[in-house]
Amino acid sequence: MKNSPKSSLAPLALACFGLASVMGLAACGGGGGEQTATSSAPPAALTDPRDTSVTPSSTVRWKGVGSVRIGLAGITQSTDGGVWALGAEDGDAGRPFLRKIGGANTCGADGLRFLSEIYTRFDRRQGPVSMTTVQSGRFYAAFMGPGTVFVARFDEATCAADPSFGAQGVISIPLSGLVTVTRIALERDRNDGVLVAAAIPGQVLLRRFMGNGVWDSQFGTNGLATNPNADGFLVKSLAVASNGDILISGSAGAQVAYQPALLKLNSKGLPVATFGTAGVQRYPSLSLGTGNTDSLLVEGDRVIVSVASGSSVTSSDFNSNDSMVAAMDLQSGQLRPEFGAGGFLTWDWGYSSTEATAQWMPHGRGGYIGCGHVMRSLLLGQALSLVDITADGKPDTTVGYQGRRLIAGTNDATCAGLLRLSDGRLVVAARDGGEAVVMFFDR
Repeated sequence: MKNSPKSSLAPLALACFGLASVMGLAACGGGGGEQTATSSAPPAALTDPRDTSVTPSSTVRWKGVGSVRIGLAGITQSTDGGVWALGAEDGDAGRPFLRKIGGANTCGADGLRFLSEIYTRFDRRQGPVSMTTVQSGRFYAAFMGPGTVFVARFDEATCAADPSFGAQGVISIPLSGLVTVTRIALERDRNDGVLVAAAIPGQVLLRRFMGNGVWDSQFGTNGLATNPNADGFLVKSLAVASNGDILISGSAGAQVAYQPALLKLNSKGLPVATFGTAGVQRYPSLSLGTGNTDSLLVEGDRVIVSVASGSSVTSSDFNSNDSMVAAMDLQSGQLRPEFGAGGFLTWDWGYSSTEATAQWMPHGRGGYIGCGHVMRSLLLGQALSLVDITADGKPDTTVGYQGRRLIAGTNDATCAGLLRLSDGRLVVAARDGGEAVVMFFDR
């Protein structure tokens, strides 16, 4: 007896159904009769709205010889429209360097020059920590080593230390006793001199050096300005107002932690009594446990301040850190309530990790742009970010994700500098995976 087509295909169909169920197939081919084609293409991946990015129009990236890692301490615009980058090699014998990018090259091959006047002169490594803007073809840079602090003035024309400043272009910052300097902040004053703030545990040691490198003994008390309170102050950065007043960011001691704070001195290095309490204004509302103020942008009657706050409570974050930007009144130090929510803006872009933004500057559309980083995950790494906010302290929702854009091509990066060139281009400097990176963005 012959099997009918229907009965002969039944076992095959049953087997095919079982195989498809196990393997997740959409359909089986073969057999007789008419077959209906179905698509086996995977569904389109959902786009993460947080992954908005921006790509530099050009990038200069370099690394050390062999396994030597390098990093940048800062960037500043040169007189001819290029960029000066200050950095160093890693390691105990790491050499500091200057690199000129764009404009006239006075530094040798690739615009790179290792600063022999620094690393051959001192017997231990002197790592660069900060630099100032260029004025009259010269700029200052600070270096810090074990128990030592030096400031040099460099001449653009020679890409070397200016011998008319201090001793062969370098001055040593006097430190008494067995003190440990934890940070150096550097800024020009209104003249051709330079302000140097050395942070030791709990205290600010601020000195002014004149244009020839001579220590100004009339500044502060016997040449030294410091915080007036006994509870301590940790230094982050310096800024000078148009009237010569000096703002110092950082944190002031509390019972078990540190609170974000600002210290204000007049042009003579004395505390401004009307600013906060005895010249120190604290911001407990900006702290989740401990925190500090950092970069300072003085604009008219207010100052835009970046704030970092770390929580002492258990959180789902790997690091429970909040990034904030605040606006303070330049005269009183009080938060400006018209900015953000009660004087500050806090954001959370949804990543379960650290999100930090600092180094704010005007973005040319009435608001501000900042450079920072976002640790997306242990696998995706830490990308640089650009963040735009409005003049009244709100996220600029016309840009990226809540005003934030990740910088394409950065995966293990921290921001080392942000500036706007005279031609309108934005420049971002970073250390990315042990390499130095300077990126240019069209306006």
